[in-house]
Parts: sequence; structure tokens; C-alpha cells
Amino acid sequence: AALLLWLPALLAVFGCFNLLGRGGPIWKVLTPLCVVLVLLAPFTIPASGSTVAVDLLWGVVLLGAPLLLGLLMLVFSGDVPVGRVGRWGLPGGLALVAVALGMLVAWTPSFVDNVALWDRFVLVLLGSCASLCASFFVLHRLFVARRRSRSWPMLCGAVMATALLFLHGVEGQAGALVVGEIAGVFLGSGLALLLGIMVVWSFERNLPEPESLPPPSDQDLERAAAIVARRLQHGGASDE
Repeated sequence: AALLLWLPALLAVFGCFNLLGRGGPIWKVLTPLCVVLVLLAPFTIPASGSTVAVDLLWGVVLLGAPLLLGLLMLVFSGDVPVGRVGRWGLPGGLALVAVALGMLVAWTPSFVDNVALWDRFVLVLLGSCASLCASFFVLHRLFVARRRSRSWPMLCGAVMATALLFLHGVEGQAGALVVGEIAGVFLGSGLALLLGIMVVWSFERNLPEPESLPPPSDQDLERAAAIVARRLQHGGASDE
């Protein structure tokens, strides 16, 4: 499991960050290969807790693919300057999103042995979505005056996620655990963001003071005045 799952998983994550930056050409080959090894882990290693996690990952991929594709089609079917899709983008995107939401509520992957793990994933997904959408809606309504009229999609997202959460069904004990997990994720993300800000602040603080430029000489002032006068006379023609 260490060689066929966890090592490729770490290399895949590291390779994705390298590809987003200026990674070498080796990562263009190694990263997809590691992703394939991770996805094929249920067939290459014996059944264990690691393979259960990969089974859950397969379910996330099958659920997230139509949802992500549908959202992209909805976005690019609107008033966008580049990459706009045809008239089929809006109904096609709505259909894919509806299929994904239906799967989210009523579908449980047969290849995921631990059904409780899949239920926990669905509850955390819907709960975090409702919390984030509601938080962003309040933030935009109270603190971003320019976007108050455009905050309704976040309100719709919060209401829809909450409705799907009730349709899926939440037990009392499971709901408390989900709330704890979401709070832990948000708190951990906030601490990580705070540490990142502190690193940037420490780096900027230790930078040397910028060197002050010398004042312009008389020749520089005369040349600038000549360029301004020439452009005023010729109506803004380019100066060589």
C-alpha cells in the first residue's frame, strides 16, 4: 500500500503544485501516472483501509464530474467575453447539475463497502456548502455594497444545500459529528491561512529597504519637456 498508493498519492499532489508553477517536463509524465496508480489501487493492493479511501475517491469522482461540468457550462453560457458555449449550455448545465444533486441525495456507490463513510462525506459536503454560501451571502450583503444585488446565488446555494441535507436525512448523533468536522476544517483552514500570512509578513519585513533613485538631472528634465512639447504639437504622435 505504501509503494502503490501513498507514495504515488504524495507525488501526485506535489506534481500538481509543480505543474501549476514552473515544474519540469518530468512532472507532466509522472503526475498523470501517479494519479492512475492511485485510482487503480483497489485492483493492485489487497483490501484494507487504504482501498476503502480510494473507493470513496472513485465515488467522489463519479459524483463530482457531472456537477463540475454542469457548473462550468452554466458559467460559460452567460455573458462571458471568451469561451462562451452555445444555447445548449444552459439547459445542458442545468440537467447535469440536477443529475449530480439527485445522485448526491439518493445514490450510494455499490463499490463503497463502508456506507457510513459515504454518508459522512455527503453530510459534510452539504453542511460545508450551506455554511460557506450563507457566510458569503451575509458578507456581501453587509460589507460589499457593490455586490449586494449579485449575492442571491449564494443565498440560493445555502437554501438548496440545506434542503438537500434534510432530504438526505440527518441523525442527531451524526449531525453533531458533522458539525464538529466542519468546524474543525474551517478552524484548520483559518490557522493555515494565518500562518501563511505570517510567513509572507516575515519575508517582507526582512527585505532590505529599496534603494532611492537619484533626482532627475537637468538633461532628463529638458528631454522630458521636449517630448511633452512635441506630442502636444503633433497631437500625441509616437516619439522615437
